[in-house]
Amino acid sequence: MNRRDFLKRAGAVAIVPAAVPGGFWGPKPVASSAAPEREASQVRPSITAVVYDERYTDCTRFAAALIRQGAVGFPAHGDSAQLWYGLLGAHVAQHSGWVAGLTTYADFSVSQACGREMNLAALYEGAHDGRRLKTNLKHRIRATGDLSEILDAFSRSDVPWPESLANALSRVPESRSVAIRNLATATTPRSADHPGYLASWLLVPRSLA
Repeated sequence: MNRRDFLKRAGAVAIVPAAVPGGFWGPKPVASSAAPEREASQVRPSITAVVYDERYTDCTRFAAALIRQGAVGFPAHGDSAQLWYGLLGAHVAQHSGWVAGLTTYADFSVSQACGREMNLAALYEGAHDGRRLKTNLKHRIRATGDLSEILDAFSRSDVPWPESLANALSRVPESRSVAIRNLATATTPRSADHPGYLASWLLVPRSLA
């Protein structure tokens, strides 16, 4: 299948978010007059795309939180390679932001490989494992920098952990570390339709990871 066929098949994949004023520290595709002006040195890249598995509540909550902040959502539909060689790849090439995801491990592996072709590398990886637990999830977290804010996302009781995690990732600062090396764990209740194992991730330009 050539690139034109990929684009035709992926034509209905992207979810274009409604404009939401404020609440996001990165540059948005459309400037909001209500947003406070910032010094150039304070402006950080935004998460401009989020990949998620539309079958699971945790994934859709994660994506919805980032879509509200200006990201474009891309449901995986079980074929994230098609996304990367279709609309998602075109979107990433056009926008210089970061790409986040909450997907199956297979879709994470594909996204990591395809992202590498576009000079993207992982700034954060999370494993959300409930295979040996009936009512809870064990979260294993790796990143290139400080994990404190990400860990705090799993300790909040007022917001579901996928939404809290998405909000935390939108505030993660740039890192000049050369590799992911930190490891932390947390435990939260398990949602009814969690498949047993999901992976969350954040891909950024290789110069930052």
